[in-house]
Formats: sequence, C-alpha cells, structure tokens
Amino acid sequence: MDHVKNFYRTILGSSHPLVLSVHLSGKAAPIVFYVIGSWFLSFTMQFITVLLLLATDFYLTKNINGRKLVQLRWWYNSSGADNKTFTFESYKQYPPGPPINPIDSRLFWWSTYVTPVVWIVFGVMCLLQFKFLYLILVAMAICLTGWNAYGFRNCDKWEPNQDGNQSGSWIQMPSLPAFNNLSRLAGLQSFFQSN
Repeated sequence: MDHVKNFYRTILGSSHPLVLSVHLSGKAAPIVFYVIGSWFLSFTMQFITVLLLLATDFYLTKNINGRKLVQLRWWYNSSGADNKTFTFESYKQYPPGPPINPIDSRLFWWSTYVTPVVWIVFGVMCLLQFKFLYLILVAMAICLTGWNAYGFRNCDKWEPNQDGNQSGSWIQMPSLPAFNNLSRLAGLQSFFQSN
C-alpha cells in the first residue's frame, strides 16, 4: 500500500499530473488488455481493442503528452518533396522556455523506452508458444511503440541550429504517396501488352 501512496505523491509532484496519468495509463492499458483480455473477450475483440488502444496511445504520446511533459514533438514527412524525413519541435528552439519537471521527464522517458521492450518480450513468448495470430498483434505493438520511442529519441538529440537532415537517422521510410515511378511502370506494362 505504501508503493501506491508513493506513486500517487509522485504523480502529484508533476507539473501536469492529468497528462502524466493519461500517458502512463495509455502505455499500460494495451498491455493489460493483451494479458487479461482473453479471459472475457474473443480473440477478434481483444485484437481490435488492443490495436485501438495502441493507436490512441501513439497519437496522444506523439502529439499531446510529449509536448506537455518533455516539450518535444515530432512528425514524419512522407511527401517525398524534400530530404527531411522528420520534422521536430523542441524546447531548444525557444530558449529559455519553461523548465521541464524532472518527474515528468523521468516517467515519460522510462515509459516510452520500456513499453517496446515489454512488447518484444511478448513477441518472444508468442514465438515460443507458436501463437502466430497474437504475434501479428505484438508486431504491430512493437512497431507503434518503437516508432514513437525512435521519433522522440531523435527529437531529443536534434539541435535546431544544425543543417541537413533533421533526424540524422539511418532509417528512411519509403515515399509511397509520391508514386514517382508509376509512369515508368505504366510504360513497362504497355510494352508487354503490345506484343
């Protein structure tokens, strides 16, 4: 019981206790529904519920919680119009800015980095138990939580004064919406159809 009281006091020491509570609940809810959801839900309902909770957590962490708790925000530019794949907003752009609460920062970063690790452990357990349908759900969870952790890590390391690629990353997502080579593919298809 003392642990619960200490945790409650820690949350109250936050600059944004409601946002921090929503952030931690958003990380915990998909895990809880994954672990105990099969007791009272069918597989399909469990799959959909966990996936919706993961998507909600991804959105809230990326757009609201990160901005309030650690003053960071990132988004991915998939247009292919320039070489900058990530765009960042950071407290470093607006010095001196309001101070970041150490409780907010510590709990945000721990939850952001621990959540993908928990999902990786679930993935290993799915492989060992040959639960390949659950492995699909776990793979989506790893992608969503890992992509969020990766984006925030790059945003935290980003320096607004440096030029070039904002992320400095080695991962480049494909530029699917641009369809740059679609006309070449159509020309190749017409070549084979003319014979």
